[in-house]
Amino acid sequence: MIKTLSEAKEYMFDRIEKISWETVDETEKAIVSTFFEEKFFDKIWSIISDEEIEALKAENEEDLEWKLFYKIPNYVSLLEETTAEFLAEYLNPESDEWGNEE
Repeated sequence: MIKTLSEAKEYMFDRIEKISWETVDETEKAIVSTFFEEKFFDKIWSIISDEEIEALKAENEEDLEWKLFYKIPNYVSLLEETTAEFLAEYLNPESDEWGNEE
C-alpha cells in the first residue's frame, strides 16, 4: 500500500525501470516527479479548498502531506489511483505526452 508521495514516486521509478529495462536518470526523475505531483494535487485541490489547506498550518511539505492524509478520507486511494494512471500514461508506447513515438 502506497501512503506517501515519496513512496509513490519510488514505486513509479521502480516500475518504469523494470518495464523499460532502462535506468531513469535524475533529470527525468525530476520531470516525472513534477508532473506526477501536479496530477495528484489537481485531484486534491478538487476536494479541499486553498483556505482549508491554509487552515492546516503545515510547517513543511511532509507535514502538509500527513495532515492531508488525515483530513481526506480517501487520500491513499487517490494516491494509488493517480500513481496507476500516471504510470499507464507514461509507459504507453502510443502516447506522445512523454516524447514517445506514435
